[in-house]
Amino acid sequence: MLKRTWTLLTIISLLAFGAFALSSKPPSLALDKSAHQSQKARGLLLPGEQIILGTVQHIKSDVIQVNVGHLDPLFLSSRASAEKGIQSIQRGDKLKIVLSDQNQIVDFHKMDDPGWDRALKGHLLQSLMSDHQWAVIQTVKGTKETYKVDKEARHTVMNIPVKMPAVFLLNKDNILIDATFGNEGTLLHTLARWSKKRHRMVDN
Repeated sequence: MLKRTWTLLTIISLLAFGAFALSSKPPSLALDKSAHQSQKARGLLLPGEQIILGTVQHIKSDVIQVNVGHLDPLFLSSRASAEKGIQSIQRGDKLKIVLSDQNQIVDFHKMDDPGWDRALKGHLLQSLMSDHQWAVIQTVKGTKETYKVDKEARHTVMNIPVKMPAVFLLNKDNILIDATFGNEGTLLHTLARWSKKRHRMVDN
């Protein structure tokens, strides 16, 4: 049930912000009507999303063909690229591409452009003390990860009980800048708020 809800969140997010090129099908099949809708960088990676790297192979009409190291390339919309503010993509350019947990393309930008903030789901393995700067987190994937906590977020993290389900907001430098804990509904609400806020920041 939990996985289904997280998957639903990703689908809702995709519907809210748009998806512009979804598959490795030929361009005539990959670029449907939704591919040409106005796209903006979303600014936040949700739990379950991943970043892959690719190299631009060809650009023809409104289609950007990207080699991602698989047998089949990905196809992106050059119109979406322009609307996202990406300057003149050319053959050989390196791209970072965000994929959802359903392997749908959520966002992309050039390798040298700023990255994304990201939301991490898990729980604290130990309490954050007032004189500590580092939070030790066990993710839902079972990995143990340590992140520096921004001074503005330290009080918030200090109030999170150990082993309580939580989501943590990491900035582009992997510094923990916000967090919340609670039941599934609370976590989903917070993720939606973070997504909306960061979409607005990028859009402006």
